[in-house]
Amino acid sequence: MKNNFPSSYATISKELLRQNLTVLKHKAGAERVLAVVKCDAYRHGARQVSRAVKDVADWFAVASVDEAIDLRMGGITKPILVFGVPTYENAAAYQTHGLTATVSHKTHFSILMDGTEYHLNFDTGMGRLGFKPRQSEEVREQAVLNQRLICSGIYSHHSSSDEPDSDFVRIQHERFKDVLSRFSEVPLKHMSCTGTVGNYPGLDHFDMIRSGIGMVGYSSSSIRFNWLEPALEWRSKIAQIRPISKGEAVSYSSTWLCPEDGYLATLPVGYGDGIPRSLSNRLKVFINQKGYQQVGNITMDYTMVYLENDQVNPGSEAVLIGDSYNAQNWAEAAGTNTHEILTNITDRVEKQYKE
Repeated sequence: MKNNFPSSYATISKELLRQNLTVLKHKAGAERVLAVVKCDAYRHGARQVSRAVKDVADWFAVASVDEAIDLRMGGITKPILVFGVPTYENAAAYQTHGLTATVSHKTHFSILMDGTEYHLNFDTGMGRLGFKPRQSEEVREQAVLNQRLICSGIYSHHSSSDEPDSDFVRIQHERFKDVLSRFSEVPLKHMSCTGTVGNYPGLDHFDMIRSGIGMVGYSSSSIRFNWLEPALEWRSKIAQIRPISKGEAVSYSSTWLCPEDGYLATLPVGYGDGIPRSLSNRLKVFINQKGYQQVGNITMDYTMVYLENDQVNPGSEAVLIGDSYNAQNWAEAAGTNTHEILTNITDRVEKQYKE
């Protein structure tokens, strides 16, 4: 959606997207890198992000067939892996659009159409989708029996790689290596994500690493990798400034009372744009390079900022995410991860791209 009169805008650096992927690939010593662009590339814009990194990324991955088709319609020609479960309804789309399916259950062998390329998914400890390692022999038999399909890869997923020195990361790694011993002829093996690369540099990252949150400049936990740079900045402009007196309340439920006479700025963005209401009274907003306290409950369309006694002009730019205060700070204040913060950003926020 193109907004004619946006109330806020996100600026995304294509160069930083490429730089982050390149650094991740170098640190892992991997031959290939897969760019995860599901959920509209963490709201950075799947088509635009994919086009920006197409010369760095070897593969792309999405959550659903619809997301994959959108990439094809956007001109992406490189391989696209669909993490989601194939169904009879979408089976033909894999063939029509040249998509790579994920086979994570024995029924998928019969669902997919002749000639469809697929990767096997083994659950080594995520507990979500995939074959159990003990099913390796049975899965191999099914793959051999279904040579009308093309097995081009095999993968698993670490559940704890955002935690340094996790024994479970190593346990999962060994489980996957044991599975791979039965699939030596499969050409592409992958398991490592951004957290694995950052926290376990000595681990074997196999043939390809996968990165989504790292590509856009973040780690998957509270640990910050200083070699990644956030690609997105989010800014708005002050809609109105009003005097406010000591003791006056702001917003619904009067959760904040003004400590001293001063000024209140109202920004035309709220939880309808992606600022979580749960972060009310917990955020900083930067105006003229100074950090100010966000005050009162964030509303659907507006966010209020206490300017103390500073003289600020209406229409001044307000930085919500940018520089040293970014989605990681929001995530820490909210007790969540950067993935959720970024994917909360809605289409009301206009996206702008720079080289």
